[in-house]
This record gives sequence, C-alpha cells and structure tokens, in this order.
Amino acid sequence: MSAYRTAAGYSLLALAKNRLALILLAVFLPLWITVAKTVATPDLFPFRLRASGEILHAGGDKITMISGSLNAVSLLVGFWMFSAARRTGAFDRRLTAAGYPRGALLAAKLTTLLATATVVSAYAVGWMLLYWRPLQPGLLVLAVLAASLIYGAMGLFLSLFLPGEVEGMVAIIMISIIDLAPQNPVAATTANNPLITLLPSYGSLQTALQAGFTHRLTITPLANSLAWLAALSTIALAAFFRHTRTHPAPTTRRSGPVHAYRKR
Repeated sequence: MSAYRTAAGYSLLALAKNRLALILLAVFLPLWITVAKTVATPDLFPFRLRASGEILHAGGDKITMISGSLNAVSLLVGFWMFSAARRTGAFDRRLTAAGYPRGALLAAKLTTLLATATVVSAYAVGWMLLYWRPLQPGLLVLAVLAASLIYGAMGLFLSLFLPGEVEGMVAIIMISIIDLAPQNPVAATTANNPLITLLPSYGSLQTALQAGFTHRLTITPLANSLAWLAALSTIALAAFFRHTRTHPAPTTRRSGPVHAYRKR
C-alpha cells in the first residue's frame, strides 16, 4: 500500500509540474466554452438524437457549447496524461528494474487518470452552467467524464509509442477532430451516418445532448464509451508491462583453468 501511495504522489506531482496543461485548463477551456456560447447562433436547430430516435429542437449555441466542451476536455486530458507518462517513462523503467512493484505503478497511473478526468470534467461543466441550465446536470458531468477518460487512456497509450510531446499533441488533436467534427448536429451533414456510432466520443456526445435537452435517462450510448475505454486501457497497460519488463542478467559460464605454455 505504501508503494502505491508513493507512486500516486509522484504521478500527481508530475501532473502539477506541467505548467502548459495548467494554463490550458485555466484559460483555454473556459475560453473555448465562452466563444462557443457567444459566437454560435442561439436559433433553434432540429436534430435527431440517435440514442432515442426522437427529434429535438435546441439552440445552436448550446449544441456547439456541448460539442466544444467535449473537444476541449478531450484535448486537455489526453495531452496532460501523454505528457506526464512521457516524462516519467524512463523513471518507471528504472524503478521496475530495481524491483519496484509494477502493480503499484499501474494503480497510481489509473488513479491519476481518474482524478485528472474528474477535475477537468467538473470544471468544464461548471463553466457551462454559468451560461446555461441543462435539464440533467449530473448526466452531463457523466458524459463529459466519459470523454475525458477515453482520451486520457489514449494519451497513456500514445505515450508508449510516440517520441515526443509535439507528436503526441498533434496526434491527439487530429484524432479529436476526426472524432467530434462529423458528429456535431449543427455543423456536420454526416451526423446521422451509422458509422458515427463507432467513433470514440459517440456515447459521450449523445449522452450530453440527452442530458441537455431531455428528461430521458438512457445510458445505453455510454456502452460505446466503456468499450473504447476498456480497449485503450487494456492495450496501454499491456504495452506498459512490455516496456517495463525486466530481463534476467545472462549467466556466464566459468571456463576451466587456463594453462600457459612457454615455447622452448
């Protein structure tokens, strides 16, 4: 237990030392939500909620704010976890080589992921509540949390394969664009395509729209989010075990006595 507490403390300290991520949390996330609220049109926009099949009418600014907040938390948590994992990767390998339990390191990383995703999600929803009152605020928090966890696990996964923070940031940005842009009911004409259901944030966006504009409680779309979270977490943990695997030192066979021969 003490090994876990020590590892969790160092993981949280690595997050706290990332000044860029803290600045993005304090400035970028509320700015994105504010811009989405003030720039997008407040006119009612009809769209089909795929989770229930019903046709809803909602302000374009509120829909854009939901989509923008999911995009913002995905980028922030994904980059934050990627950066922290990259900075502690070499240290983790040295610890496991010295006999530190890998289970404690893994539990610490999962704890850090959950704590980061929870704080960022609550912060994002808090800013949305300044501009708008969704019908189900608790369900909205759950939807944003699901997106945060998925991209946090994705950050851990990418940190084991990409060489630096720039590559990781670009990869997370591109994945987020490919994921969320086609799903926005206001901006995309592909929002009703069946292939949308395969995207990582499908469950989060559908649940968030449901939480914002209906009194219905259907968490079926979050099964998609859980599947993505389980898959990414499993791959990331398996890759972590492989990268921190220690190999026993090869044993050297002692040679027999060496006889020196002197030429006569």
